[in-house]
Amino acid sequence: MADHGDIHVRALASLQDFRDCVELQDDVWGPEWSDTVPASLLQVATYVGGLALGAFTTTGALVGFLFGLTGVENGEVVHWSHVLGVRDATRNLGVGRMLKEAQRAELARRGVIRMSWTFDPLVAKNAHLNLNRLGARVVEYVPDMYGTTTSPLHYGLATDRLVVTCDTHATPPSDQREAPSPAPVLTLDSQLDAPPFDGGALPPRLRIEIPTDIRQVIDQAPATAAEWREAVRAHFQWALSNAYEVTGLYREPVTSRSFYTLVRRVA
Repeated sequence: MADHGDIHVRALASLQDFRDCVELQDDVWGPEWSDTVPASLLQVATYVGGLALGAFTTTGALVGFLFGLTGVENGEVVHWSHVLGVRDATRNLGVGRMLKEAQRAELARRGVIRMSWTFDPLVAKNAHLNLNRLGARVVEYVPDMYGTTTSPLHYGLATDRLVVTCDTHATPPSDQREAPSPAPVLTLDSQLDAPPFDGGALPPRLRIEIPTDIRQVIDQAPATAAEWREAVRAHFQWALSNAYEVTGLYREPVTSRSFYTLVRRVA
């Protein structure tokens, strides 16, 4: 289905493939994670429009997988990408992007025009992948969407998520990130219980700061990580309720600070 050097992506086709995906989930999220998708569901879902893809090495080892379900929303056939996992040893090699692009291509071939998924707004790498490289659009911010879990990958924080969507036939962006125009920045110490801008006029552009490496923040100062969660939640809920749309993620080359960039759309 897709190839990139020593890793290729294909549809899962055997019971052993599905069982290997269960083992991979244990490896990525921890065996105590209660939301592991079982092999039986992975297998059955593919018979009714679901999609399960695996990323394999040339030796046949499974290093990443993706699973989603197809359904109907307001009379339109849509796809929800439920879970994507990559083994730690093969992260930062583009495996997640390969899986998402293969998913998009297969759904387009099937005639499914839109797919949606979620990601943690505090994880800058995922924001860069989803917004800058895949061209997904933020449609909603959901606080604690999956509840507090026991997975170490969720860091013990509330599972706030951004819901994003993209058209399967759309051309991915060029990923040329230009420096954003000067705009107010909402960061950890921003106060939104008072007018945040001089004169009360809302600016046409806005930036929301997140940690460039939330895992490092958690390791060094867990309480600060929780403060980031609360601050970013408040900032997004305020921005989205005031007609701002997310246009991408920008990382300053000198300071390495990371920001969501937003534009206010007013009819």
